[in-house]
Amino acid sequence: MIEEIITNTLHSFDFAFCITINILTYIVIKAANEHNKCNTTWSKRIVLLCSILLIGTIYLILGTDGKLLINSAILAPVFWSWVMKPVCKHYNIDYGSNKIN
Repeated sequence: MIEEIITNTLHSFDFAFCITINILTYIVIKAANEHNKCNTTWSKRIVLLCSILLIGTIYLILGTDGKLLINSAILAPVFWSWVMKPVCKHYNIDYGSNKIN
């Protein structure tokens, strides 16, 4: 039963899609922070939404299931908040930091 739950969960999300969204969002926010243009939470959310729409459109054109993309788009910011952001902060490469040690 546990194996079925794990298998169903793995087939409900496209983890490459989530990682791609997070990397694109990170790069855009980091570049915008270099020019002091992406400082508010709402501007970062708009960048995330644009990344989801851009990458999602490409995935749809390539024939990926829409339900899978919606699930993955919901997972992407959660994955960033709980996994990627703590890792980036630990290594001091978060988009809010100005220098890399």
